[in-house]
Amino acid sequence: MAAGAIVCWLGVMAFFGAVIAPAAFTTLDREAAGRFVSAVFPRYYAVGAALGGLALLALLVRLLLRDDRSGGWVSLLLVALMLASTLYAWLVVLPAAHAAREALHQTGAATGAVSIESLAFTRLHRLSSVLNGVSLLAGILGLVAVGLRR
Repeated sequence: MAAGAIVCWLGVMAFFGAVIAPAAFTTLDREAAGRFVSAVFPRYYAVGAALGGLALLALLVRLLLRDDRSGGWVSLLLVALMLASTLYAWLVVLPAAHAAREALHQTGAATGAVSIESLAFTRLHRLSSVLNGVSLLAGILGLVAVGLRR
């Protein structure tokens, strides 16, 4: 069950990053694409959190009921890292990025203009990307660790 939840979670991440976001930014104008992606992100993170919780629970149950070898803790810690980075991106970074985007719109700065608001949004977007990268890497390593224990 843990491996299935991790695979689904990685699939959602890959599909969003490789299909949804690029399609939005190539078919819609930048403003509309940004609004679309902003509307999708809360659902994206909610699905990730649900799958992460399921994977964490399955690993914990497996560890407590069947196996207390140290290798089981590696998978558990990697999924916990994955879940923590997802929750931080969802609950802390996403609202801050939304506020920075709104502040940027309220200033009426031209697209591409450098301002405190645009720098704040860029920094938060970069942090979100890093957190998603950490989650993706931890998920891949967690999946490998789960597979190696079988």
